[in-house]
Amino acid sequence: MMRPLFATLALAAATTAAAAPAPASGDLAIRSVEVRPSDPVVGPSGSVRLVVDVVARGAERVSVVLEPGRAPSGDDEPGTEPEPDVSPSPPSGDAVPVPSASPDPGFPAPAVPAPVPAVGPLPGLGGLASAMPGMVGVSPAGGRPAWRVSPASSGEWETWRFLPDKPLSRWYRSGPWTVTATAVNARGERAVARAGFNLRRATEIEGLKAVRDGDAVRVTGTLLRVDPIGKVDYRPFAGQRVEIRFRPAGSPRWRTVGEAVTRRDGWFSTRVRADGEGTWRAEYAGTSRYAADASPQREA
Repeated sequence: MMRPLFATLALAAATTAAAAPAPASGDLAIRSVEVRPSDPVVGPSGSVRLVVDVVARGAERVSVVLEPGRAPSGDDEPGTEPEPDVSPSPPSGDAVPVPSASPDPGFPAPAVPAPVPAVGPLPGLGGLASAMPGMVGVSPAGGRPAWRVSPASSGEWETWRFLPDKPLSRWYRSGPWTVTATAVNARGERAVARAGFNLRRATEIEGLKAVRDGDAVRVTGTLLRVDPIGKVDYRPFAGQRVEIRFRPAGSPRWRTVGEAVTRRDGWFSTRVRADGEGTWRAEYAGTSRYAADASPQREA
């Protein structure tokens, strides 16, 4: 199992959510864990910052941990997901780029952490962020001033917001990830809830052509994926099914008229019967590790 990297708090806020009937004294509960974006996609460069909202009541403090793998079942632990099809290599530069903009304009931008040296693949997201009601922007190192808001009354649901200070990039494992939220009350009792998401690498269908061939149309193109090894931006994506879609002239509706499987070099080709003139495109449905994509449209 991969051990998650622990990070300082970038942003954590307790704001009053929709009021619920007051629970019995000491009733500790987590109602929901929400991750935004819910389906992050990373390209060959740049990164994606997550926002995690935990709705809880009766909590003195809340923490979240993000790590690769599906949510546990039974005695399993997070992070036991099989290794990716290709092990990622470390970045070729000196550091993983970290954007400074906040994903939520209603809150201040998180602190920009020091660059991460390119010493190897990053196995887990820097995802431990402990929040205290009524405070945001406080790091364990004490380097940021606190911004205080009014804490919710006892028994109300509160939203605890976290911006983990390490963004997701191509250097993290693609596929299923688990967010584990833990709420603790004044007596040390705990409530745990989990949510999952898939981190996907981008794909791209390039060079699509639709050429008349007698009473049919030959559709060709190439499917690429963000290089999991990290040596180049994109590599051919072999053995993948690509749907061929057609929209007759004057019609607003697309329909699937054929499919093709990509070769070792990512190239695909298929000959499809043409019922009149119209517009063509190719679509890739994606997987748990790679995002869907649709090609530009071609007339034929």
